[in-house]
Amino acid sequence: MSQIPENKRRHVRVPTNLAYRFVVENQEYVGQVGNISLSGAFLSAPNPPLNPSHLCQSGILQICLHHEALTLKCDIIYAATIEGTFPVGVGVCFSETDAPTQQSIKALEAALGLKSHPPH
Repeated sequence: MSQIPENKRRHVRVPTNLAYRFVVENQEYVGQVGNISLSGAFLSAPNPPLNPSHLCQSGILQICLHHEALTLKCDIIYAATIEGTFPVGVGVCFSETDAPTQQSIKALEAALGLKSHPPH
């Protein structure tokens, strides 16, 4: 009998439909955040499309959560432009060294009740 794979993510992901603005290399992309955690987010179907050539690039993500503007510096770790095995969109991880990003992460934690996975 097969076992259910263990979730190795550091933080719980929460589904959402928050609007976002994401700027990479002076190009603006807009769409909705499909899910978010304390370490990153999935940006659903950015407009215009953001392709895999942007992997490992940094950008600034802006979202509005409960009337509070949050700004998060992040790195692109996933990008897909064609529906297939993976959904169309962009996966980003938040900067662990940027002070304004860390403040925004604390606001996310408070507003959404996000927590880390308990240690195994």
